[in-house]
Amino acid sequence: MTVSVSVPTAPSLATPAQVDPAGVVAFAAALVTQLADAWFLICLLSLSYWLAPRVTAEPRAVAATLLGLGFAALAASLGAKSVFTVPRPPGATAATPPAFLVSPLRELFRSVATSDGFGLPSGHATAAAAMYGGFAVFLDVGTRRGRWLAAGSVVVLVAGTRVVLGLHTVWQVVVGAVFGGVLLWAATRAARPGSRLRPDRLFTGATVVSLVALVVTTSRGHGEAAAVTAVAVGGGLAGALVWRLHGRDDTPVGGVGAVVGLGFTAVPFGLAGVVAKNGLPAAFPDTLGVRVAAATLGAAVAIAFVLLWPTLVGRLRRLSSRE
Repeated sequence: MTVSVSVPTAPSLATPAQVDPAGVVAFAAALVTQLADAWFLICLLSLSYWLAPRVTAEPRAVAATLLGLGFAALAASLGAKSVFTVPRPPGATAATPPAFLVSPLRELFRSVATSDGFGLPSGHATAAAAMYGGFAVFLDVGTRRGRWLAAGSVVVLVAGTRVVLGLHTVWQVVVGAVFGGVLLWAATRAARPGSRLRPDRLFTGATVVSLVALVVTTSRGHGEAAAVTAVAVGGGLAGALVWRLHGRDDTPVGGVGAVVGLGFTAVPFGLAGVVAKNGLPAAFPDTLGVRVAAATLGAAVAIAFVLLWPTLVGRLRRLSSRE
């Protein structure tokens, strides 16, 4: 009688044949498309608000203004999608990860490279045009031409990734970029009625746009879109109230304070996004009204924290200095 013994082998790495060019392009597209994803923009603008780099005369006012513009772009694109109801390209809900990715990264790739819902306009193209165009408009660093070239490059890159990943057609990303440009044009006029920026006006405008989009998505029976729109409602409301009642605090936050602040911001904002997309745990009633309320509250807490964190840091420093 013979006994066979199996010897465990180490997991094999991808061979050069497995690292195909199409897989590399898809992986790169999945990374670049994050430049216009909500989580990345929230982190970028929160850090910009707290660290206040001297790239403009009013760095915190600019960051707050762009936060309001981001919420307006999110809500407007969702509302427009519910109105036009143009489907995404076939296969947008499925993706094959590149062979060289390990298991955890495969699942992450699928979550990034797939999407459901409607496709016109592209939300990422809308956000890229509005947000990076906003940097070009409101920042002072470099030349105006250089800022617009950089912003345009990002918009083209992000729009291209949406087509490469099969999540949108060329027409859908072009419409999204134009739509984002229109939102930016309106935002520049709303936020700067005089010589100084008024972020509270942008947050108020974002709230109005979000409420209209919430009515549209709800009335058309698009529950998930309505719940995600509620995130913009909460962010706009909190931003308008905090800026009007508290105003800007120029207290330096510092690198450590910014990292800690990101951790605190991620909790309510992340919960708002998860609830909007996936609903509440089984212990809670998972109705659309509850989802909308929870998403609104979570986003409101997150944005209020972003704007108030410099004040909290200043008070903590004063308390520690007295001990």
